[in-house]
Amino acid sequence: MSPREIVKKVRELPGVAFVSVGMRDAGQSDYKNRLRIFDLKTLAPYYNEMGLFAAECHGGARWHVGIMNRRESPFEEIEILRELMPNVLLQTLIRETNMWGYRPYPKNIIEYVVERVDIDVWRCFSFLNDVRNMRVVAEVVMKRGRLFEPAISYTVAPWFDTKYYLKVVDEIVDLCGGVDEIILCIKDMAGVGTVKSVSELIYAIKQKYPELVINYHRHITDGLAIPVLVAAAKAGAKILDVEEDTLCRFYGHSPILAVEAILREEGIPVNLNRRSAELAVEKVREWIRDYEWAESPFKGFDHMVTKHKMPGGAFPSSFEQAEKGGFLHLMPAILQVMSLYNQIVKYFDVTPGSQITWVTCSGIVNRYYKEFGETGVQRVINLLKKFVEEKKQDFSAMEPEEQEELLQLFRQAPGDFKNLILGHYGKLPVGWPEEWVYKSAFGEAWKEKLKERKETSALENIPDEDLNTLRRQLEEEIGRPASEEEFILYLMHPKDAIDFIKFREKYGLAPLVLPTKVWREGLSKPGDKVEFELEGKPYCIELVSIGTENDGIIHVVLKVNNKTRVFEVKTPRAKKEEVRKATKPNEIGAPISGTVWRIGNLKRGTLKVGDIVHKGEEIANLESMKMENPILAPFDAQVVEICVKLNQMVEEGQLLFVLKPLEER
Repeated sequence: MSPREIVKKVRELPGVAFVSVGMRDAGQSDYKNRLRIFDLKTLAPYYNEMGLFAAECHGGARWHVGIMNRRESPFEEIEILRELMPNVLLQTLIRETNMWGYRPYPKNIIEYVVERVDIDVWRCFSFLNDVRNMRVVAEVVMKRGRLFEPAISYTVAPWFDTKYYLKVVDEIVDLCGGVDEIILCIKDMAGVGTVKSVSELIYAIKQKYPELVINYHRHITDGLAIPVLVAAAKAGAKILDVEEDTLCRFYGHSPILAVEAILREEGIPVNLNRRSAELAVEKVREWIRDYEWAESPFKGFDHMVTKHKMPGGAFPSSFEQAEKGGFLHLMPAILQVMSLYNQIVKYFDVTPGSQITWVTCSGIVNRYYKEFGETGVQRVINLLKKFVEEKKQDFSAMEPEEQEELLQLFRQAPGDFKNLILGHYGKLPVGWPEEWVYKSAFGEAWKEKLKERKETSALENIPDEDLNTLRRQLEEEIGRPASEEEFILYLMHPKDAIDFIKFREKYGLAPLVLPTKVWREGLSKPGDKVEFELEGKPYCIELVSIGTENDGIIHVVLKVNNKTRVFEVKTPRAKKEEVRKATKPNEIGAPISGTVWRIGNLKRGTLKVGDIVHKGEEIANLESMKMENPILAPFDAQVVEICVKLNQMVEEGQLLFVLKPLEER
């Protein structure tokens, strides 16, 4: 069916239809994106008979975590699901110019990738509601004859009223040439919409565009999702997002059976084969306990989300980062700071915006905690409360020492925060922050930086990249020609794509065939075994013995189909190369642990030994917690040594460059 035919059919449906997000957003919101295709594919036969509008099974952060942790390719997932549920439209979530990554990509990469991914429904959002950034995705998807589903990023705040959202809808309709070949999504990613606010918005949209099909997407974090879904349906929404009841925790979506039941009680027909939905719910119960470890440690609904606005999809990953970083106990304070920060710099907390907010605010709290302990954390909260709530953000009303403290607030903010307020992602939805924010972020250089602020779309700000050069870089890394799918993975996440490719070359299809318990925990004692089928052949692997550790090496004996094999396993205590540290003034060290994202900068390209760099020039960029962190030259110098490689993992303090000041030449 063509997009026009699909839209016409949905319009004519009595009542509402469902999108199940069980294969994508449920996992992102409550299980750190760790739900494996090995288990999810067991739902496919039920989805195929359920009468769903679509299954969201692709995109968002699932793509990245798939190659990084689950070791699954998004292309494999599509192929598996196409075979098992041919009656179902497959849906992705794409972040306009940020696609399935965390930075704006150039136009030629967006076109190249979107043209080659086999997805039926393309839900596309901008965390700034900058519709201009959707243009390339929209053009390619609609030219391919696939269904484009532009989304409004939605929250409740005094500056985001119905009039504002109607203006965004006008821009979307204009971009797409009308309402006959699109579905509009209202993306309530934090789950803060009320019965009144959502009803009012949908009613207003339907009054202006009565033929526009609306899909309401709402997380359950505040505990009030189901009555708002009912209100959305009554106001005119034709599609609602739900998930299997047994997947529901605290930050995902509403339970499919419960929503169907309440809508039926309200007299609203639902296009759903309930028996198939019940069987899917029961199937999840068979394997969901294998993912208890992945659930967020922050339990329970959180109505305070109406203040801090952390989206459901960011809850588990943020808490995981806090746990790994040893600052989980600071999470309540970080959420408080977020609730005040998002009144100073106004945008929508959804990727990559949610990650910018998280890294910026967690960085502020951690800095105060390291310097002053718990009293310091309370001090910065009190400072922001006074500024935002008491003084209504009147900078001049603050005491001189408080002003000075505010001017240090964003001095160590991540590079992506600075790029955000300079317009590198697009125009902020209701205007730029006050001047003091720029003074805080850029210090004495703030006026010069302000001149660089862009009003244009991110699409116009980023030059095309040489795809042939990028392909050669990948093929040099893996030592062979790359497949089209491998190249696309590399374009999205270079370092993690290389790791994924090398992992799969070594371990083959293991991620697709091993049961989840074995995949995560392995075989723990002699006699434990696992049976599976690979390419039509049965296999049995049995653990025979685990040797004692010697110099970080353990020998493991297995029986593979009754044939004994010995494997050498290196433990974390195996001998490693010593990490060089930056100890001298002319040695540039990593300020944080992360991945070397770039050596050089976008303007001049890759740096090499002998090059001259100038004070303040970006000489490298580290990716950490999905954010870019530029490394700047501290003085005019010549590059004497480059001590790391592109995509290399580095630790805090590790030597990156040796420079020679120009006056010493």
